[in-house]
Amino acid sequence: MSSAPSENGVYDVDDPGKMQGRDEVAPNERSLGALRLQRALEALGDTGGTLLLPGAGAGRYARAIATARPDLDIVAGDLSPAAVEEARQRGGGPVYDVFDAEAMPYPDGHFDAVVFFDLLEHVPSPRRMLAECARVLKSGGLLHGFVPLEAQPGTLYRLLHNDRPVPIHRWKREHVGHVQRFTRADVLRTVVQAGFDVEHLTHSFHTVGQVHDIVDYWHRERHTKPEVGRLPLPVVDAVTRGTFLVTWRLAWLEDRLYTGSRLASGVHVTARLARRAR
Repeated sequence: MSSAPSENGVYDVDDPGKMQGRDEVAPNERSLGALRLQRALEALGDTGGTLLLPGAGAGRYARAIATARPDLDIVAGDLSPAAVEEARQRGGGPVYDVFDAEAMPYPDGHFDAVVFFDLLEHVPSPRRMLAECARVLKSGGLLHGFVPLEAQPGTLYRLLHNDRPVPIHRWKREHVGHVQRFTRADVLRTVVQAGFDVEHLTHSFHTVGQVHDIVDYWHRERHTKPEVGRLPLPVVDAVTRGTFLVTWRLAWLEDRLYTGSRLASGVHVTARLARRAR
């Protein structure tokens, strides 16, 4: 995952305990990751040629796309050298590079498509990152990304915007390096300002998914700081397991059946770079 350190310096992109993209994902699974993969593959459609996947972490989505679309030449990368090294060791088809998503080391108009997952909220300047995506894309090239909407009205994240009584935004900043909070309007405005025409939107991560996410980060926080909190860790583990038994599949079903914007805290954006005048 491409990211800057958090404001308080806790998050480290090379921390092996916080590295993202390790677990594998396939489009036929009943998981939220599989739904994101499916929507990316649908967005790609018959797009061929070269694909760039910035913020790849240890490469789970890059490997999955390479398996589903062996015709594509995939370059994936991350700001973390440790994550890229792990992705290279796992193999799976893509070429992996270390790079900053806000300053990509590729020539203008090099790729046919750019796909990213859970990246825009990690970069210091989302506008600069999307401008880089536009720069490295060919005229008319495809952009598809999944972006969390942690400032969107109607979501639990917005309800907890001041981190009271649950400090979910601090947890996300410290554990995975979230430095931005978006509404859907924020994302669309930034995509359009970068020179893209938005073609398609779907939504996900509705209320059950948000509950699952908050419990997940509570569990991470308690294990990182076991001295904080009243419940002993075995009870924390039991509560988390019990919650996940309900939320894991129900969150998938929720997003599988409903792709509307109401109560959604994630947006899947498919856009096309405006064709350059010759």
